[in-house]
Amino acid sequence: MKIEIKKEALNKLLSGLAMSALFVGGMGSVISPAFAAVSNVNSVSMNSPSPVNLLSAANFTILSQTGITDTGSHSSKILGNIGSSAITSAAIGVFCSEITGKIYGVDAAYVGSGDPTCFNGNPPLSNKTLVDNAVGDMVTDYNNLAGRTNPTVTELGAGNIGGMTLAPGLYKWGTDVTIPTSVTLSGGVNDVWIFQIAGNLDIASAGSLPSGIKVILSGGAKASNVFWQVGGTTGATLGTYSTFNGTILTAKQVILETGAVLNGKALAQTQVTLDSNPVTTTNNDQNGSLEVSSIDVTKNTALADGTFANGWRYVFHITVPSNEKRLSMNFSDWTNTNGTSTLPVANNLRISSAQADNAGVTVLLTAANTYSTPFLNMIYDTDAGTAGYQADVVVETAIPLNSVEGHYSTNYSVASI
Repeated sequence: MKIEIKKEALNKLLSGLAMSALFVGGMGSVISPAFAAVSNVNSVSMNSPSPVNLLSAANFTILSQTGITDTGSHSSKILGNIGSSAITSAAIGVFCSEITGKIYGVDAAYVGSGDPTCFNGNPPLSNKTLVDNAVGDMVTDYNNLAGRTNPTVTELGAGNIGGMTLAPGLYKWGTDVTIPTSVTLSGGVNDVWIFQIAGNLDIASAGSLPSGIKVILSGGAKASNVFWQVGGTTGATLGTYSTFNGTILTAKQVILETGAVLNGKALAQTQVTLDSNPVTTTNNDQNGSLEVSSIDVTKNTALADGTFANGWRYVFHITVPSNEKRLSMNFSDWTNTNGTSTLPVANNLRISSAQADNAGVTVLLTAANTYSTPFLNMIYDTDAGTAGYQADVVVETAIPLNSVEGHYSTNYSVASI
């Protein structure tokens, strides 16, 4: 078996012999794929600022001084610790059902939904000390970023950076900054972006996650190396169904409107407001490597009637890097083991994932040996304790009418960007 491992400019790819299957009677078999990941090349751009050490604030995904509220149905999904100081813990309105991590407070007044199992308050005093120190370090971090000198660019786009592709660097504005259309941060895994914003930061709203405005990372750029220092009187507002990458440090508040996704941290010197938001920590650089860990067979016999309902069905268990979470798949035409007949992939194979922002929507492959579009953009995780997004991708194949009976196999590739 020949396994080809490819690398394209900004993509990670895996290739392997995916599976074999049988239709019209008999038992099929599954051949486990051989696979390997392609790592990014480690380098630092010449204009990249020096790294940022968040001190003990790095142990938190959300920090505030005057409270954390969830104005929606308490359906946010927060990965990491959150805390508030010096205000009473009664001002923390996040439920334990919304968090994979701990809630830290300065007293014992946290109420939540009535379930306090995720809450670490005072007593003991050590919990108060921990969150007090983290909030103090958050202010130190803010001042560190605001005090950085020798900007790469000043007043870029008069504060409108929508549609731009930005290299690593220190960007400075004396005004508000708006992101009305998606912006791309393109650089390597070690590169750093710092945005010094004297005014407010706003990323626009949209009607759904697929159509939402995004801060896109490419080339291996990591959310843990992106920092937004915001000094305005309102702070930072992430519009409805936007997707944002990086650590936000504000002199005022951070507002996540309905369904906005934050892959980073919200560190606010007043309050943080949530509304049904996925929020993922950037505590470490273990984004995970692209990997197909296993393939489950849920249906490997089929009827040649052209329907997906009577076709083959597999579930790929895939680790998708959290800094390259858009996934695409590529399949060759199915080949009969007799070597004389094939089943076309085009319009007969589709993929979907409940962990994608278009969960429940299938993506139909319209050609063999061509990557599927649109991408499956992973925003949910089946195992928050493992690096990267753990996703289940369902692969379904319909068998065209008048196909030749027998065993068939296909080659697959998986790409993330």
